[in-house]
Amino acid sequence: MKKNIAVITGGEASEVGISLKSAEVVCKHLNKDRYNAFKVIIEGNTWYVERNNPVRILIDKNDFSFTIEGHKITFDAVFIAIHGTPAEDGKLQGYFDLMKIPYNCCGVLQAALTFDKLRCKEYLAPFGVKTAKAILLKKHKPIPANIGMDMPVFVKPNKNGSSYGASKVTDVADLNAAIENAFNYDTEILIEEYVQGTEVTCGLITINGIVTPMPLTEIRSKSDFFDYKAKYEGNSQEVTPAEIGAELSEKIQATSKMIYERLDFKGMCRIDYIIKNGEYYMLEVNSVPGLSEESIVPQQARAMGISLEQLFELSVEESINSGLAVSSNQ
Repeated sequence: MKKNIAVITGGEASEVGISLKSAEVVCKHLNKDRYNAFKVIIEGNTWYVERNNPVRILIDKNDFSFTIEGHKITFDAVFIAIHGTPAEDGKLQGYFDLMKIPYNCCGVLQAALTFDKLRCKEYLAPFGVKTAKAILLKKHKPIPANIGMDMPVFVKPNKNGSSYGASKVTDVADLNAAIENAFNYDTEILIEEYVQGTEVTCGLITINGIVTPMPLTEIRSKSDFFDYKAKYEGNSQEVTPAEIGAELSEKIQATSKMIYERLDFKGMCRIDYIIKNGEYYMLEVNSVPGLSEESIVPQQARAMGISLEQLFELSVEESINSGLAVSSNQ
């Protein structure tokens, strides 16, 4: 019998458009012989199944089900395709934990921690993970007269993604404007030292219970940094595998696997780095990486000989099997 999979998307973040694209690709490539994929969209407090748009069928949030033609549909698993809140901060995972419905990404604690860039860096520092120096500013609190860093610096929201609200500041006269812009996206922002180097990123998946780092992707941005245009409007060149040498690639993959295991992750994730003079600095951990046809994790999967259909099936089956394991232990 086919399994019912809710591909949940939408959300309240500035990244909602990217979330919708990811969900579209997941629904397109999920194995139709094994799964019935239902796109579930979150718009504020309204959750609905999109069926032959504009027809909307509301989700019953008491048990995460919907009813069509008198027949109640429940789900075997959830594929989360929401970037930003309420998924990358863990809120949605808490709901599904209460419903005892398995999902394909990390849990509440891991999502909340990795969504908070600064606290994630602080947590990983004792394990030898190098990161750029950064200071945290809070909205409506005084801004220090001296940030203790030379220009240029990056200013970005502490809890946001897709480079919304992020900017590179080369002149101290432009710092306040960058700070005000970042505060439009979060109540906490980071001022981070600029580490000039080569940007790479490592996707990770679990295959047959084994945490598997994917081939690195080298990002050659045509912008000042890997901003929204570079990520989603073709303003960058992405090279997979990265052309940085086998030994360094293997070190970054090993560090990525260590981070994944230290955080007790599951599902797919992506970890970003900057390489400078042979040293590499972690930028952030993405617990729900982009999944469009052109996104980085799908690129890395193809380099491994894994199709999108296989990638998404691996993710779904891992979530179902881990859910069964939890149920058997209760």
